[in-house]
Amino acid sequence: MAQVKPLDLAVVQAWLAGWNKRDIFSDASVRHLQSLITDPFCLVVVTLGIGREPRSLVFRRVKYTLPPVPPKPNIQDMSRWRFREALLRGARGRIEQFRSMPVGPVASVAPSVGQLWHQTGVKSETVPKLERVLRWDGAEWVIAGFVVDDANIMKQGKRLCDFQEALADAQATTKWLDCEFIYTYDGSTWGNA
Repeated sequence: MAQVKPLDLAVVQAWLAGWNKRDIFSDASVRHLQSLITDPFCLVVVTLGIGREPRSLVFRRVKYTLPPVPPKPNIQDMSRWRFREALLRGARGRIEQFRSMPVGPVASVAPSVGQLWHQTGVKSETVPKLERVLRWDGAEWVIAGFVVDDANIMKQGKRLCDFQEALADAQATTKWLDCEFIYTYDGSTWGNA
């Protein structure tokens, strides 16, 4: 089971400051919140509603790299289920790269050969929506892949949902996902959980 940790209050405040109350659970708002969280593979539970009915946002963040040219799996030899599981196993390995990969607009001063770097602020020329992951080959940084940062939204604040119900849903989800952490913020009471 995933460990429950409070979402950094500075992250929550930065997120809330950027959105007005009617757009707080919009897709764009969720993408903004996810960009402020450093963990590449986690669940997030946010409940808001002081002075009104509580509404909850529950989403899974999956940040991984795609190779520059994805390999073509042999679909004929796999059932649909085995094919999906093979793709997920590959994605999990690429997710782990982000736990130790430097992220930022400027590369490390003395990189080691094979070191990866998630370059922010520069979009790919070939795939403009994606940022690049570069690998140091000993002489220069070469493209190693592209960053994919998905938010799989499970609850989007469209109906009444208190913090405990949202957290229970997130914990139930960890039975089939191997997320290490569930980050939480309970803004439906006068305290945080």
